[in-house]
Amino acid sequence: MNKTWKTSIGLLGVIVVLTTVFWLIFFPAVIEPPAPGDVDRAEPAPSASNIPAAVDKALRAMASANIAFNVPASLNLDEGSQVQLILSLTNTIAELKDAIAAAGEKQGASIKVSNRMEASLTGYHFQITEITPKIQAVSSELPTHWRWEIHPKKTGLHNLHLTLTAHLEVDGQDTPRVITTFDKKIEVTVTPGQQFSRFFSNNWQWLWAAVLVPLLTWYWQRKNVKGGKK
Repeated sequence: MNKTWKTSIGLLGVIVVLTTVFWLIFFPAVIEPPAPGDVDRAEPAPSASNIPAAVDKALRAMASANIAFNVPASLNLDEGSQVQLILSLTNTIAELKDAIAAAGEKQGASIKVSNRMEASLTGYHFQITEITPKIQAVSSELPTHWRWEIHPKKTGLHNLHLTLTAHLEVDGQDTPRVITTFDKKIEVTVTPGQQFSRFFSNNWQWLWAAVLVPLLTWYWQRKNVKGGKK
């Protein structure tokens, strides 16, 4: 019985193999070519002539100017500071640095400017208040000033970002274009006295329950014991 069963299985396997070979020989798979619309077409790279001429014209019209600004190297957590930025088409960087009254390291650079410039000061761990308008008209004779008041919100080494943006007229519309960004780090510190004061003010409920209440209980019990002995 086992021999007959094995023979039957073998014959069945041979029949399956022969049938498969026969089907592949006489009925091959037909691969139809893709339709013209189904083939991805290589797009040519855009050429410089496709860029709007108005943008290049506005960029070529930009003037060169000098800037100077200050950044405090460190701040106490409970103190604030001012950041000043001065832009001029006539003054040197050294002259602009001398004109900055706010404390901190003074830095300068030469940039391209338009007749309307925007200056923004940002930093996640700082409260920043604008003292002057963010967007101002740039004079070819007089300096342009920006000022901010900054207050740290957290101790540690934190980033401050000063970004200058030119406003260009492209196709009759005001179009901003970022010129440069200065990234600076400020160390925010606290004194030991400030640390103790902040710890107590933030945890006075826990201190009351864990320290003061047991002390008062102990004192009251001790007082009652002495009173009973008398």
